[in-house]
Amino acid sequence: TFGGRRPTARPASARPQEAPARPAPESPARPEVLEIDLEPGEAAYLRRSSLLLADGPFALRTQRVASRRLPILGLFSGQNLWANRFEAQDGALRLVAGRDYHGEVRDLKIAPDRPVAIKPALYLGHSGDLSFTVQRMAKREFWTMTRVTGTGTLHLKVPGRTLVRPLADNEVVVDTNAVAAVTGPFTAHGRVLTTNQYLRAGEAENVRLSGSGEVWLQSERPPQASGGGGILGSLLEIFT
Repeated sequence: TFGGRRPTARPASARPQEAPARPAPESPARPEVLEIDLEPGEAAYLRRSSLLLADGPFALRTQRVASRRLPILGLFSGQNLWANRFEAQDGALRLVAGRDYHGEVRDLKIAPDRPVAIKPALYLGHSGDLSFTVQRMAKREFWTMTRVTGTGTLHLKVPGRTLVRPLADNEVVVDTNAVAAVTGPFTAHGRVLTTNQYLRAGEAENVRLSGSGEVWLQSERPPQASGGGGILGSLLEIFT
């Protein structure tokens, strides 16, 4: 059971015709924390240093969940991804996790025919049998993300609000700093603007994106790609 409920839109036809026009009430905010309930023997992964509360007996193991094709990517892109595996022991276990910035917790269902690429700094946790691999995503642009494959549920903490845009094989231009995730197969190409346009417009990190899934954009700038844990955690991020 995961915290938060999706808001249900009220059909326009259900509104009384004689009622005066008024602004629609604000939708409930999405949860800012992740809540997971586990039964004995069940397990879930949380990003290292993200635990807020653990209510119940558990076994803990820390492991790196993202594998890098090129180790140097982790040094220069902050792509290291470590998680703590919590397994419920002799009774029910409730886990609550969060990050130190404002945003929404969003869930992504991963299936063999529906891989997802995510910004690793936004990873909050997962359950199921998932594999994580750091990859370069665009031609003519050094843009790396973490590709997630397998079967399970992925949890992201997206800064600000989340804008979900279906691609439907239409090519769009996106700022790579604002991309939280891309679902399904896609292609990306850099060099959107000329050098002169880059210098004048200040839009230097854009790619042309097309695919059959969705692109998830964040309304605020991403946080530091750190896994937390102070100085020791920072050294672990860089050298492991």
